[in-house]
Amino acid sequence: MNFLIQPDAEVLLAEDDFRRLWEFFTNMGAEDGPNPWLTETIKAQYREVWRQGLTGPCNYYRASPLRPPRPSDPAAAAVTIPREMLEIHLPTLVIWGDADIALPPALLEGLSDYVPQMELRRVKGATHWIVHEQPELVAGYLQQFLR
Repeated sequence: MNFLIQPDAEVLLAEDDFRRLWEFFTNMGAEDGPNPWLTETIKAQYREVWRQGLTGPCNYYRASPLRPPRPSDPAAAAVTIPREMLEIHLPTLVIWGDADIALPPALLEGLSDYVPQMELRRVKGATHWIVHEQPELVAGYLQQFLR
């Protein structure tokens, strides 16, 4: 996350045919996980989108203080948010891959206290790329939830 907020992140991410972006995917199981999905066809689709610009995605991370602290930036450690602003009082579906290294399952601890109407679907062996790995399962959970 801290890499993505750097002023030159877009340039660095685009270097060498988006090498660093491919590393985000492959380091989190896109090619060698339980359901590899990162084919040359899919890579071509991602390249097409990324060539349109990376500033928007980087700005998403730049706008949020919810990131790991650095020596010059306390980031999330300096954020105080009133509890009522963190609570969600609507039916909410959470689909969580238990093999996600970017968002480990430990992040679920206490979540139901803030989202009392949460329906949690844990997916064994799924990584950060669950939408690509198991699209039918994700679509099925969404359809069930939205009925």
